Amino acid sequence: MADVMLVLLIIFMITAPLIASGFAAQMPQGINLIKAEEEPTDVVLGMDRDGNFFINTASVPKANVVAELTRIYATEHTNDKILYLKAHTELKMEKIQEAITMARAAGVAVIAAVTDQVMGTTSAVSTERGQ
Repeated sequence: MADVMLVLLIIFMITAPLIASGFAAQMPQGINLIKAEEEPTDVVLGMDRDGNFFINTASVPKANVVAELTRIYATEHTNDKILYLKAHTELKMEKIQEAITMARAAGVAVIAAVTDQVMGTTSAVSTERGQ
């Protein structure tokens, strides 16, 4: 249980800076997140409050998400296959699970969820990505 929680915290910490990706979504909040700046090479799948999909801030119709992610991972990110998932905090879990299923169908190997540090708290873990 503690291992799972630590993995989730690390995933949330890595993806926290991806909040300003170009669509409006309020991220879930967590404690002890690792601060990480968004890299230009990161692939971000976003979902706004209404369940609309965005890949790296560009709106993508739901029917085209798998094809677009497949194209990205076949041509640009052939080795890492890491996807950062940003979903609005009010979305139902079934919508998020649907996005994860689509990402897996596109060949994504690692899915990292984006979250925010709880206001008024300070992380007690390393503050740099990859440590």
